[in-house]
Amino acid sequence: MKVLLDLFFTFAYLDLISIGGALAMVPEMERQVVTVHAWMSHQGFVDAIALGLLVPGPNMLHVLYIGNQVAGFLGALAAGLGMFGPTSFLLAGVASFAARPRPPLWIKHFHTACGPVTIGLMTAAAWSLGQNMAGDVFSIVICCLAALLTARRLLDPAGVVLLAAVLGAIRTIF
Repeated sequence: MKVLLDLFFTFAYLDLISIGGALAMVPEMERQVVTVHAWMSHQGFVDAIALGLLVPGPNMLHVLYIGNQVAGFLGALAAGLGMFGPTSFLLAGVASFAARPRPPLWIKHFHTACGPVTIGLMTAAAWSLGQNMAGDVFSIVICCLAALLTARRLLDPAGVVLLAAVLGAIRTIF
């Protein structure tokens, strides 16, 4: 029972500090999952993120995977409720203010402040996930190619992930 509460409150905490999207909280999630609670290794965490991004659906499915790895179905449920519950209730409350004909000015200021915070958090996420590929020229080239294809809108993110998976598989075979 304690592990289920730990999962719920850890992911509820992560949910409440997640500004900038799912991947922006990856460094803190990794710290909690790998270092603080030792629920999985760094490589297991990176694999969970990759798996969550590969399957169709929301890009936070790795949370359910992590919960499942820790405590089975109930762990996945606890982690999922923690990750999606608190901000859902918070968003419902803020939406009632934003739906007014003249929403409060603090909503506009908060929205403006989120841009730079999001950029910083996404940079930290990329750094955290990419630390183990230092010196691996192939991985760095794939990463740069993925960034270029995404920035130029030549491939959607799912296509980039699939292309990277194919190139990684070819590298493994040869």
